Amino acid sequence: MTDLLSYIPEYRDSQLATSSVKALLNLWEDSHSQHPYMFYMGTDFRKMKAPSCWYDIVSVAGVLSKYEFVREDPRFLEMIKHIKDKQDKEGLFTPESAYQKLKDWDFGQKRVPSPYLTYLCCLIFKQLE
Repeated sequence: MTDLLSYIPEYRDSQLATSSVKALLNLWEDSHSQHPYMFYMGTDFRKMKAPSCWYDIVSVAGVLSKYEFVREDPRFLEMIKHIKDKQDKEGLFTPESAYQKLKDWDFGQKRVPSPYLTYLCCLIFKQLE
């Protein structure tokens, strides 16, 4: 929902979008105690993975990066730091979780860096420039 709102000009800066963004940031901040339904931001959430259809740190940070008002928020910056800390010396990202039905894709394994996962992370970083 938050991602969808970011694409609709009349909703992008709405109270609904702001509330949605803040809900995600609050879940991150209280991730050790808040576990609504299946939206827990635990260890699996923090694993690097693609594609962006999962509820994971790369997907959520990608959505949040579309909203300028979060770019200085310490909770968002903590998410970005967590992602950057996973980057290897060559600037690439290796999946830490993979859906076996996607094993033929570069992001469907956990052994070598994934160009697609790296691309998703670089898109986030580019938004922040």
